[in-house]
Amino acid sequence: MGSVMTQTSINGWPASPDQKLIKVKSFPIDGSVRKVRVCEDAAPILLWVAARFHKTVTSLDPDPLAVWGYNYRPALQGDGQLSDHASGTAVDLRSDKFPVGTDKMTLLQKLAVRRILKACDKLIIWGGDYKSAKSKDQMHFAIAPGVTAAQIHAWRVKYRIDPYGRPLK
Repeated sequence: MGSVMTQTSINGWPASPDQKLIKVKSFPIDGSVRKVRVCEDAAPILLWVAARFHKTVTSLDPDPLAVWGYNYRPALQGDGQLSDHASGTAVDLRSDKFPVGTDKMTLLQKLAVRRILKACDKLIIWGGDYKSAKSKDQMHFAIAPGVTAAQIHAWRVKYRIDPYGRPLK
């Protein structure tokens, strides 16, 4: 990558204001008109999560500003750490419907999210599981702390997922 990176996001992935340095690119979300900017190594599972969310929780299409990925910034917790968005390893899906600090998902939507998470083999964390009501973040999905690109690749092979989060035919 050329230069030494010393900054990491909460989950331990390299973070940088230089998107090229951490391989952040814009990717289409399967089945949706939306795209999202994420780290290439994290893209397969994050795009798969977004596509499943679009299909089973709620559509991503209505609001063009309601799907977020890479954003070099501190974490909302205010503890000085960089957000997982700063490493391109997190997505926010339908921020307009599920703002931080709220519990707006229906039971059926929460069950759909649980099915998505189960299929991710603990490689993804969900902001809806945050303990504090103030920090609950149902729109937020991120690579779990300690998860590596190799683990994401192994997940792709296990579930036959392409680099864009789509099932292989």
